Amino acid sequence: MAQQANTTEASSPGMTVPASTANGVSNDPYVQKRQSDADAKAEYKMQKKAVKQQAKADKKAAKADLKAQKKESTAERNAQLAQPQPKGDKTP
Repeated sequence: MAQQANTTEASSPGMTVPASTANGVSNDPYVQKRQSDADAKAEYKMQKKAVKQQAKADKKAAKADLKAQKKESTAERNAQLAQPQPKGDKTP
């Protein structure tokens, strides 16, 4: 009885059943375009996220390098200032 109800409901007028193949992809070109657009958008978002993470990592590495250079130059400057300057030597 349940099988009869399903077949009569699907074939009743005004009822549309989406045409789909066994793998779940529709034959409708609009549905296919919408699905391909969604897939492309998802792929773009993943690529964008990966690029953003890479840029963030590069920026973090550059900041760390800059801080190290700054610390090194400050230490070098302080070492030069700590050395006594000869009094007779005047720089113009």
